[in-house]
Amino acid sequence: MRAWKLKKGSDQRLRSRHPWVFSNELMDSPKTIQPGDLVEIQDYKGHFISRGYGNPHSLIAFRAMTFDLKDIDIGSVEYIYTKLYSAWEKRMHLGFQDSFRVCFSEADQLPGLIVDRYVFEINKQRYQVLSYQLLTAGMDKIFQSDIGIFKKLVEGTLAQGFSEISWDKTVLLQRNDVNIRKLEGLDVQEPLIKFNPDEIDLTDIQIIIPSVMREALNTTDKLKFSINLIEGQKTGFFLDQTHNMRLLIQSLEGLIKYKKISIDKPLRIIDLCCYMGQWSAQVAFYLQKKNIPFEVMLVDVSDLALKKARLNLLQYGSKVQYRKADVLKDLGDFEDNTYDVVISDPPAFVKNKKDLESGLHGYMKLNEQAFRIVAPKGIVASCTCSGLVQMLDFKNALRKSLVRTGKKAQLIAEGGLGWDHPSLIQFPEGQYLKMLLHKMD
Repeated sequence: MRAWKLKKGSDQRLRSRHPWVFSNELMDSPKTIQPGDLVEIQDYKGHFISRGYGNPHSLIAFRAMTFDLKDIDIGSVEYIYTKLYSAWEKRMHLGFQDSFRVCFSEADQLPGLIVDRYVFEINKQRYQVLSYQLLTAGMDKIFQSDIGIFKKLVEGTLAQGFSEISWDKTVLLQRNDVNIRKLEGLDVQEPLIKFNPDEIDLTDIQIIIPSVMREALNTTDKLKFSINLIEGQKTGFFLDQTHNMRLLIQSLEGLIKYKKISIDKPLRIIDLCCYMGQWSAQVAFYLQKKNIPFEVMLVDVSDLALKKARLNLLQYGSKVQYRKADVLKDLGDFEDNTYDVVISDPPAFVKNKKDLESGLHGYMKLNEQAFRIVAPKGIVASCTCSGLVQMLDFKNALRKSLVRTGKKAQLIAEGGLGWDHPSLIQFPEGQYLKMLLHKMD
């Protein structure tokens, strides 16, 4: 393993356990290795700080996997398995079951690796898909033996009772079809099924997700989402909004109690950028259990998303309407003061620093429409998944939105990533998701 030394005074961030080192902080040239080679980082005197992997073609020249001197064989199947097993165990302790994120990159000391677990049933037999992304050269090199690592993980979690699904009921899906790989000098690849013993069609399965309000509802009933894991975004679906959906539903309890809701005057919900309808489905599941009449309007620019979202909502017996629309261009014909609940969860408007100004303008423009169409005393949930957008900037964009509508509202909650998407306090770059919940006057 090659050792790199940091320039004098450049070790403070790494010693605080921030997992990145930039190329201009190194005394050594990063071009002495191949992309993804294992590297030890030392201070300018030669004292150990961290081990991980490097990439001479990336501005982030080093990504830390351990700060423990005793961790030596960090690229081995056994070491990676141990980290993945620990990540799975932590989610179990937090109460996650069925479908959830197993591994979240730097937060689980496996930078560049994303693993999501999707559980589904066929003929009352439970299966799981482990859908993963290799975003960096280091993980791309380590996971050349990916099947061996995942097989060991499935067998280990089964043996310890963290899972009841065996390897022969597991599907392994690689989703390296993301442009961020280009920053590491990697090819963008088509989705690839690496293991599928029963030849299951991943373009049309129903994954199982617990209600975010299962404790309050005192129910073991679960939601089923019809999804396409091959064409769906990221690893096939989004699992990061559970905390925010819970906050939204909790905020509705008073509205439900004091608003005169009836079959003739149902609670009206609009889901902007609905994707496959997870936000509105979680709300609908809760309202159905409470016997509260409601109706849902789904809005998205994708035909596939609208088709899946409508299918996912109809199972709750609600009135479901949908409209294909670009939320930055086509919301003008929605009536003012119409919806009791407005959900605004768009894709990232800011993907790099040069997009920041235009992206913030986009959030302002979208939320102006959200505040315009929400009814008095209604709730607006506004989200950004742009990591480069700081919470203060997002609040400022929404402040401008409110001013432009002339309405008044109170900020009642700030949200972020679900608990299966943990973050490191020393690594704010990992906290990409923000949510603001407003209660209208």
